[in-house]
Amino acid sequence: MVVYDSRPTRRARQVVADVIVLVGIVLAVVVGRDAAGSIARLATIGTRVQSEGTAFQQQLSATARALSQIPLAGDAVSSPLRKASEHAGAVAAAGAQQHDTALHLAHLVGGGLTVVVIALLLLVWVRTRGRFVRVASATSRVDRSPDGAELLALRALVRRDAVVALGPGVVDRWRGRDPQTVAALADLERRSCGLRTRAGRD
Repeated sequence: MVVYDSRPTRRARQVVADVIVLVGIVLAVVVGRDAAGSIARLATIGTRVQSEGTAFQQQLSATARALSQIPLAGDAVSSPLRKASEHAGAVAAAGAQQHDTALHLAHLVGGGLTVVVIALLLLVWVRTRGRFVRVASATSRVDRSPDGAELLALRALVRRDAVVALGPGVVDRWRGRDPQTVAALADLERRSCGLRTRAGRD
């Protein structure tokens, strides 16, 4: 598989693009984690409400039980406290619900933000760098085949406007299987696809 262009300038740009994507992925993870942490801190409010509501409920229940022991007036005196205890329990339950909701939202927002940003970065990378990798790798496989040079020369004639730089009569020379012309055309296709030319390998 061919990952980087053989031309130094383009290879440098590709390396920079890869580094930017990697840094972007790291930043997406960090930002997602920070966002989740910020939202998760709201859960402490629910925890405090639950804790204080539960403590208040227990105090009211204990007081109601004590007052219920008063002869004759016990039930009448303790009844409002029992109702207040029930309300305190509802407040404590609401605090627990707020705690769970905040944690769920933190995980959802933090994870969702991270996944979306990473997916966008990878999509951009695939549409730019991925295309080069596919084309260069496919060209390299063709080049390694028995008739690779001839096939690349044909592709250059069909696809590359730069063949005019090889002078007039290039098609006739290619038809006559002129070795220098075939090699020059093949190198033109290699260079256009980001591969090293045969001359560059020698």
